[in-house]
Amino acid sequence: MITYPFPRVFDRSRYSEMYLMGSVTEAQVQENIVGLLSMFKVDVVAIDAGGRRQRGRMMGAAAKAGVDLSKVPSGKSWYSIPPGFPDLEATLAPRGVALYIEVKAPAWTNADKKIVRAAGSPSRDQLDFLMSKHQRGAEVIIAWSADDVLSIRALLEANLRALSKVR
Repeated sequence: MITYPFPRVFDRSRYSEMYLMGSVTEAQVQENIVGLLSMFKVDVVAIDAGGRRQRGRMMGAAAKAGVDLSKVPSGKSWYSIPPGFPDLEATLAPRGVALYIEVKAPAWTNADKKIVRAAGSPSRDQLDFLMSKHQRGAEVIIAWSADDVLSIRALLEANLRALSKVR
């Protein structure tokens, strides 16, 4: 069994009941993280690793144009995003350390504090990708809230200081 040097399992005790009752989606968590990182002047990029948005737009346009996509072969090209690539990627000043964040939705609870939807969990491909980057010196995080990213607050503050000096 592989031991990961970063939290990879949702720990309900780390989140308030109000947060868990908020039915927070993965998209909302990602938006909150991007907002937090922008406060620290982190140049974060959201990655649509699955290409869902692009595929959806292309499929919609093709259907509108009357193209039958069932006859189009599917295949990956050499420039596709590798399996397990996380949702957010950034570089932290002043040393240029890479930051990879896999975003997951937290568990949802009801008023009785019962879980009504389980928290998102990383896939094996996602864990392998993050581990590979961690072994190369990158910071990696699996985040169920923006607060999870504050685990690297010292690096975020160093980024802000370094970029505040640049004019």
